Amino acid sequence: MLITTEFGKIEISLQAISSIIKKVVSESYGPVNVGSGSHSFFGKLFGGEDNRKGIRVIEEIDGSLEIDIDLVLEYGMRIPTVVENIQENVFHRLKELTEANNVRVNIHVIGLQD
Repeated sequence: MLITTEFGKIEISLQAISSIIKKVVSESYGPVNVGSGSHSFFGKLFGGEDNRKGIRVIEEIDGSLEIDIDLVLEYGMRIPTVVENIQENVFHRLKELTEANNVRVNIHVIGLQD
């Protein structure tokens, strides 16, 4: 992500954005785990390590961000309520911290855990 100021350019890596997202999710109510690696369903199914850690950030040509988050939620939680809250928190924190205005947050609930 590239921001131009009167003093020069600022580049925020997609890895840094991913770190922000992980922090926001960890502070949210309901998630047990951000799906990743061999602990995820697909990691177990296909083997090998998935380095995405359950968070994928794609910057489109127009500068917009497409975010996909794989989550394991606590059993008994109202899934739509928890997911919408996380989407809103991620959107607002990214807007606040990076000045990203066009952000799409997609959440995939990949499991439930007690």
